[in-house]
Amino acid sequence: MEFLLGFLIAAAVGLTGVGAGSITAPVLILFFNVTPALAVGTALSFAAAIKFAVLPVYLKRRQVNYRILRLLCAGGVPGVLFGFYVMDNLDASHYQRVIFGMLGITIMAVSLANLFRAIRNRTPISGTDHARW
Repeated sequence: MEFLLGFLIAAAVGLTGVGAGSITAPVLILFFNVTPALAVGTALSFAAAIKFAVLPVYLKRRQVNYRILRLLCAGGVPGVLFGFYVMDNLDASHYQRVIFGMLGITIMAVSLANLFRAIRNRTPISGTDHARW
């Protein structure tokens, strides 16, 4: 069952471009009764492993914008350190509902933002397919 759900999550991510964490964490919580803290940690660990695995490809193709990378790290690294500190000092089982609620709000906000962006940036579809393998 785990392999089938893993395959379906990977297929959905590949076909839609939706982040794996927004699919993985709810699946772990709903289908495998994993605690929200463990589900989020697992999803983030999986996403980090995948990103590090494809990093050499992006570097070789020169598809890394280092200015944007620095800006993302300037906000992300302190956020991760702060989040780790807070979670380390809290009793995760006591705040499980809060973590689950924050996860749900985050997923809904990102989904609505992506939907708004997709509707706002609609362009006419041309008759030819320019996609390449």
